[in-house]
Amino acid sequence: MSIDTPRPDAPTTGPTTAVNPLDAGFSGRAVRGTGPDPLGERRRIPARPPLGGLGIGWRPELARFIQTRADRLGFVEVVAESVPRRRPARPPGGRAGRPDVHGPRGPDARGELAGVGLPVAVHGVRLSLGGATPPEPDRVRHLAEAADRLGASVVSEHVAFVRAGGLEAGHLLPVPRTRDALAALTRNTRMVMAELDAPFALEHVAALTAWPEDELGEADFLTELLERTGALLLLDLANLHAHVRNHGTDPRAFLDRLPLERVAYAHIAGGVERDGLYHDTHVHPIRPAVVDLVAELGARCAKLPPIMLERDGQYPAAADLDAELASIARYVGPDPAGGRQPRPNGSAIPEARASRPRSAVPALPRRAVVGDRDADRTGAHHPAGARSGDPADGVARLAERQESLVLALVAGGPAPVGMDAGRLAATRSALLRKRAGEVALAWPALSTMDGFAERFAAFAAGRPPAGPVADGRAFAESALADLGDAARAELAQARLPRRPGAVRVVAGAGRGWHVAVRGPIRGARVFSLVDLASLGRGSARPNLRS
Repeated sequence: MSIDTPRPDAPTTGPTTAVNPLDAGFSGRAVRGTGPDPLGERRRIPARPPLGGLGIGWRPELARFIQTRADRLGFVEVVAESVPRRRPARPPGGRAGRPDVHGPRGPDARGELAGVGLPVAVHGVRLSLGGATPPEPDRVRHLAEAADRLGASVVSEHVAFVRAGGLEAGHLLPVPRTRDALAALTRNTRMVMAELDAPFALEHVAALTAWPEDELGEADFLTELLERTGALLLLDLANLHAHVRNHGTDPRAFLDRLPLERVAYAHIAGGVERDGLYHDTHVHPIRPAVVDLVAELGARCAKLPPIMLERDGQYPAAADLDAELASIARYVGPDPAGGRQPRPNGSAIPEARASRPRSAVPALPRRAVVGDRDADRTGAHHPAGARSGDPADGVARLAERQESLVLALVAGGPAPVGMDAGRLAATRSALLRKRAGEVALAWPALSTMDGFAERFAAFAAGRPPAGPVADGRAFAESALADLGDAARAELAQARLPRRPGAVRVVAGAGRGWHVAVRGPIRGARVFSLVDLASLGRGSARPNLRS
């Protein structure tokens, strides 16, 4: 990847005079031109409290931690896919369907999160916003619904794709920084923004791999995307550090080239070095170099935007988490132990915005985009305008390249032309570790088998991900002879059809059986039986219940 160089119109020292975008009246909605709205549509964007100061990502394991420190925090971020979908309407003469939950269960909009009383940012991870094909309408609807239910002050997603060619990658993958990808991102971003009643921010991602056809530096690519769509920026300082370590990006030059007046809020997280590459894991402590980037950001902003800690696993003791928050809080406000962070503290979210036509959203002044790549790593020239032409051709090119990367990472396909084979192998290994971790959460008993992570990685290599529940079941079926009784009981329950009265039996590791039964009201129960005769003697022992 190219090293970003200072933008000619950007200062190299001192804070910018720009204030936070929504304080200045920017909506974070798509810019639709200067003409009248063809639908005559006017929406009132609800007045919602601004993000402020120091925030943290909401996770079920951190619920108690957040609840006891609500007066010391400025906001929380909720993963949209963790919010249960609304129950469908009850069909005539039938039963309503079960809510669809993606990943660990999120907060109840009317329950524990509402009781915390903090502003909310809703963060999507599965739209595949950077894909050659438009986002699936159902996923967009769920993102908008989650934002409405939680009263989100801002909604965010990634400049990335997660699926291509009908295959799921199971991870946020970088888009090639080309005009073709920019056109697809612009189209997809505008589609999503049209469905939201909250400002929309775009987050750049960390990546181990690099596309050889990149035409723009990352900061210039992001700037162009924000200008085309009117979206805001979610600045991830941990992802920036990953690019410093993995691709030689100059962090100061990167920040100097960005339109920092459009930063809605920022992420910070921990990571780890493996085999000479930095992995943004969200499960390791924050490195001092990442915290130092907060100071670099503050030196360039009249107001430091809200900063949020991401932690997705291997949760430390409360005192250690407090210490991590304190290391950030010294830049954004008082120590977390000393009282609530000041608001709005540069928040991108105004306390209220008047109703106005979507087409009246002010556009940013155009910037000169001068960071086009002169050459890729092989020396081949890729001028920014070289790929202009029929938009359909651009979509086809992008789709082909994205599919080739997903096939190489999850389905045993060959390396895409021009990509580094070593970095692809490192990415493939990282994805398998991630999948094993997700399966362990869905199948806790299965994950206790000896050598689980290594055995699962060997099993899953070359098999496209189907989700942690399906992946875990497929692995459990393949390793049945080596499973203990608790894992066999899990498998019996997973084999149950959803119809009431269904029964499934799995042989025990020694004598006996594990019998799973789905009742009409109480869900599924698993009984461990010493032998069939025990059914008549009342010695069935409940094992699991959902």
